[in-house]
Amino acid sequence: MSKHITTLSALFLLQLIIAGLLFSTNSGMQSNISPQSLVHMDKNELNQIQIIAKDTELTLTKHEENWRLKEYPELPLLASKITSLTSELTGTQVTWPVTRTASSHERFKVAEDNFEKRIVFTDKNNNKHELLLGESPSYKQLYVRDADEDEVFSIEYSAYQLSTNANDWLDKSLLSINGISKVSHSTVNLEKHDNEWQLTSPAKLNEQQSLNTENITDLVNQLTSLTVSGIADETYEATNKLIIYDDKNTEYIYSFTASNDNYFVKRNDINQWFTIPKLKFETLANISVDQFISETSEVEGSEENNISE
Repeated sequence: MSKHITTLSALFLLQLIIAGLLFSTNSGMQSNISPQSLVHMDKNELNQIQIIAKDTELTLTKHEENWRLKEYPELPLLASKITSLTSELTGTQVTWPVTRTASSHERFKVAEDNFEKRIVFTDKNNNKHELLLGESPSYKQLYVRDADEDEVFSIEYSAYQLSTNANDWLDKSLLSINGISKVSHSTVNLEKHDNEWQLTSPAKLNEQQSLNTENITDLVNQLTSLTVSGIADETYEATNKLIIYDDKNTEYIYSFTASNDNYFVKRNDINQWFTIPKLKFETLANISVDQFISETSEVEGSEENNISE
């Protein structure tokens, strides 16, 4: 009996030794693997990035030092979105793959004909590097594969950062203006002198009227915080215009129109119409002199006269 127990103990000890050796070997292999760049290109040499989904596609191109949408080269983009793609993703390092087998590509959705997103990086010399992005195993995690390799890696990245919708990349504050000094409309002209707003010709205030500075401030705030909803698909004829001057006396002409319960705006220095919310449209397109004038009531006037007497 004791001999049997001794044999079992020896076998158990041998198993522990073998397991230890395997663990040590595996750990040594992992520690010896050097991190490598997910994208084998210098981010400063990139000049085009394509994001391809199942039915849509978006292309970013570099103009001088600025990234732009290929279809809308005039429009500024969100810096945070560009940094996420050109710095975070291209700067990602990978080490140990989730799998090395080609047969697993379908399961992780990184196959050549079955993927969530394909990213094509192109540098100044027209060299290309392609990534296939697949399923998300957990929050802020994505499976990814170099299109020329079989290894699949799990990286820290979010799929929403790779939208193929142009509006998701647009800097929607591109039509806002700071330091407004003059507002000109068909029915009202306002100018700022010594930090005080004044109503100018042709409108005038009579003795029973005063300037409603609160409404003027609200209008100015609407312009300095103006954000658009997205890029319009068509061009339009303006039905209303608003002319604004900043503190450097630069003129900006806003054009407005509405069509089929959709509302649009354009500024003269950017050759593109944009959609805006209905409330924003009504606030800026339909201003009138009355909203900037406060009437002094006759009762208040009589009370003032009685006090003076």
